[in-house]
Amino acid sequence: MVRTVSIVFGIAFASALVAGEPAPAPVGTRVADFTRTDLVAGTPWTLSDAGRDRKPTVVVFLAASCPVSNAILPKVAGLAKRLKADATFVGIYAHPADSAADAAKHAAANKLPFPVLHDADGSLAKRFRVDRVPTAFVLDGGLNVRFMGRVDDQDAPGVHRDRPTTRDLGNALDAVIDGRAVTVPYAAPAGCKLLADPAVKVATAITYHSEVSRVLQAKCQGCHRPGETAPFPLMTFKDAKSWAGMMREVVADDVMPPWHADAKPGHFVNDRRLTAADKATLLAWIDAGCPEGDAAQSPPAKAYTQGWRLPRAPDLVVKMAKPIDVPAQFMMGAIGMPYHYVQGDATFAEDTWVTGLEVRPDFREAIHHIIVFLIPPGKHLKELVKNDGFSRHLLSAYVPGDEANVLPAGLGKLIPKGSMLLFEVHYTPNGKAGRDQSCIGLMTTKTPPAREVKSDAAITKRFAIPPGDGNYSPDVAVLAFDRPVTLLNMTPHMHVRGKAFRYELVTPDGTREVLLNVPKYDFNWQTGYAFKEPRTLPAGSRLECTAWFDNSKANPSNPDPTKRVAWGNQTWEEMMIGFVEYVAE
Repeated sequence: MVRTVSIVFGIAFASALVAGEPAPAPVGTRVADFTRTDLVAGTPWTLSDAGRDRKPTVVVFLAASCPVSNAILPKVAGLAKRLKADATFVGIYAHPADSAADAAKHAAANKLPFPVLHDADGSLAKRFRVDRVPTAFVLDGGLNVRFMGRVDDQDAPGVHRDRPTTRDLGNALDAVIDGRAVTVPYAAPAGCKLLADPAVKVATAITYHSEVSRVLQAKCQGCHRPGETAPFPLMTFKDAKSWAGMMREVVADDVMPPWHADAKPGHFVNDRRLTAADKATLLAWIDAGCPEGDAAQSPPAKAYTQGWRLPRAPDLVVKMAKPIDVPAQFMMGAIGMPYHYVQGDATFAEDTWVTGLEVRPDFREAIHHIIVFLIPPGKHLKELVKNDGFSRHLLSAYVPGDEANVLPAGLGKLIPKGSMLLFEVHYTPNGKAGRDQSCIGLMTTKTPPAREVKSDAAITKRFAIPPGDGNYSPDVAVLAFDRPVTLLNMTPHMHVRGKAFRYELVTPDGTREVLLNVPKYDFNWQTGYAFKEPRTLPAGSRLECTAWFDNSKANPSNPDPTKRVAWGNQTWEEMMIGFVEYVAE
């Protein structure tokens, strides 16, 4: 799909995992007493009072806008309820982006069944030696740290497993309650960095208003603004300074902005990468302590269409005809929630030409993807899939890391009179129940465009990935064209074992050319790669797609390296699809 150049800086899920670090000093030491106000009750809360009855105390450092922190909240709340008679729980909001009011609102919204405190000056985080949230502690009756680290391994930067394979906090707490030794006293925290806090500040003339604001506006705010996919905004100096720790980490490691193709800059119109100068600017500013500078030097605020990433408000919005109630957990987490197919709430009374499309998830945090199919009059999805493939009827989609699809001038997609839209939604329950009624926004034109954009895909379902295989490659998937076409966009699709993907063009004379190479495929960022200069392919050309999968223990996203993996809809199964958008000449 062809996208607008709305660039992403990155979200908290892109932080670096710190597995393998030695246990910090707090493990095995006694925590000095402190008192803070319980934000919910409005009364003082004192650590020594909590431990007076010699029960263990669980201290969890949180952040309202950190996805990993939010993912563990239902689990911690469940532990607190189950072990109410055996342990005391307290939450501490420690991120500089969270005000006391933000923390109180967040705790109330998540119905946390324990006191919550606000670490306004960061002194508690320093006392516990916390530099990443969430981080959990188990203190024994003498307020000695018996455990420090993550809750479990289900969620980490760039990783979401369908179910956890460890129970780090729960096991440690059970041991302390039972009077046993904690087998694993330290499990490396994985989440959002608190502060940059350079040991030695480096002098620089770069300030937020003089240069940094321009980089963030050009490369980050497309996602990092209210109502968009990123979990926190980067619209102001306060925003940027508060998240400088995360920013430094992901920029220095080239994790953000998310981009996984190895083409030269400028080859794809939606290339998100920072220039070397942009990267140097951000790192120098952070290492200098985030100087603000003169507000008069900031560029004018960029105008956005509220609620949309399209360049203007859509002319038509089609919603799912009925809402779907998504449970906090499906079948006790034993299997994934089946795909839901929901008809749109409108039938098209006339031929409709579309020049811009954006699928908007409603209950975003529990949705992995949405595909919107165009169903012609008198047809059904099963019939279309059987006869000529679902990819030819794909109108638009929402997938992680995607952008609005704005077609180049003179191009459009046709929705024939009498057609309906069908939403395929893949829900991933995350411990918090909610209701979803997602929609698609359409920019339309009364004047038929000169050429029609079509969709298709190279697909292979004939594979079985052996257990433990770290570099499995199935048969090549082929898509042939019997007429000349102009190729606009390519979107590789695999699941969590996906490792690399390549599109090759083979012309009738046997010439081969790599059109797209993605050496480090990332399931969390399913990018569509749009040519800056669309490629015209002669009749008889074919696209050959090759994929590689990592089903080994070395893949941190692998749900089970002991299983043989075949084609399937769920994320613990696999797919191999090379989507394309093109114009037939």
